[in-house]
Amino acid sequence: METPTIKLTYLDMIVQCIGFLRTRRGCSRQSIKAYIQNFFKKSSTRFDSALRNALIKGVEQGILIQNKQ
Repeated sequence: METPTIKLTYLDMIVQCIGFLRTRRGCSRQSIKAYIQNFFKKSSTRFDSALRNALIKGVEQGILIQNKQ
């Protein structure tokens, strides 16, 4: 019997990354990108745009808070 794999969205990966890093001042986009590439082995050609869109969507939905404009 196969174990079911859970497919995480980029927004879920970002939230997990922020929880893991736990920095007081927030996480930079570069640190989020490095964490996702190392931990989840994501490095497709559309990775940067998918990450950017997930960050924008998270801020719009109120899941993430943008520290600086």
